[in-house]
Amino acid sequence: MEIPEKYTELVGTKQQLGGGLFSGKKEMPFEEYDILDLRWGSAKIVDMETLKPKCPTIEYLIKKDGMRASRWTRGFPVPEIELKEWD
Repeated sequence: MEIPEKYTELVGTKQQLGGGLFSGKKEMPFEEYDILDLRWGSAKIVDMETLKPKCPTIEYLIKKDGMRASRWTRGFPVPEIELKEWD
């Protein structure tokens, strides 16, 4: 499975990101981050009515001025790819 181009072309750019970047519990203010890399996430988005997988997730490696080290975000859905069954 290949990551769609609209996600890979964000690597090497600066983007305004905020909200639940690292967890759903803590809201981060919107700030400009460098997107350094991306990878497939280990999570999958699941349809809660049928309990079947809907789509995979990707995670971004991001860094901004003032951050000590870069960090991986939580998984964001890739709805362009539909999963038929669990991997």
